[in-house]
Amino acid sequence: MNATAATRRPSDGLYIRSGPIILRSMHSSGSIFDNSYLLLIAATPFIIAGQVYLLVRKMSEPENMMHSLPGGLSADKQQILSNYQDWLKANDLQHLTSFQFGSIQVATFQQRNAQRFFSFYFHQKMTFSIETYFDDTNFICLDTGTSGSTGMFPQRPNQYQQSFPNVPPDEAWRRHLEAEAYLMNKFGLKWKALTMPYEQVLLNAIRLRMQFVRSIPFYPFRALYWYAVMRSRMANRSIQQQYP
Repeated sequence: MNATAATRRPSDGLYIRSGPIILRSMHSSGSIFDNSYLLLIAATPFIIAGQVYLLVRKMSEPENMMHSLPGGLSADKQQILSNYQDWLKANDLQHLTSFQFGSIQVATFQQRNAQRFFSFYFHQKMTFSIETYFDDTNFICLDTGTSGSTGMFPQRPNQYQQSFPNVPPDEAWRRHLEAEAYLMNKFGLKWKALTMPYEQVLLNAIRLRMQFVRSIPFYPFRALYWYAVMRSRMANRSIQQQYP
């Protein structure tokens, strides 16, 4: 027996013999990681569908999401609005109300002697929303937005919607008025005086839309398609193009 063999530590042999065990353990850990990753991918649609379900349920009671802003908008948001005062005045739009809906703060202006409403939405960024309500019985309405979220949920009956992401307010307003005239001419829509305050009209319109969404089979899963596909299809597609 040579000196090297005589002085070899027992741990040396253990280390050599345990090499394949370590490699097998690493391979096993990698398999567990791969399987966990695949399970996460498989579960993602169900997680998103669950979030959609909860959101629709929550928005089905929109009155619980709307809160007044007794002090109005914050100073920084007021400063932003001041940049549009000349444009609002030129279009005879007067401040009607400010409120919070979920995490979104809203300032709404109404055109004098008209059932048109122009809103500033303050969320991750500021966007514009224009609504025309032809009545508050069937809640026939035209919506023009600039957020890019149009199409996330399908339009309910008596709702017409178009989206022009990131356009300035004068462009959105022009497109809205053109669409309004087109719908009145094509479908014979008539004005009926609103009997409810704007906030109540808005809440009823949201409630009706969520009711319609919930009537669609498997809507939480279909929302994946609406979000991924329909939003891009709706972007920059005018009412005239949607209803030729």
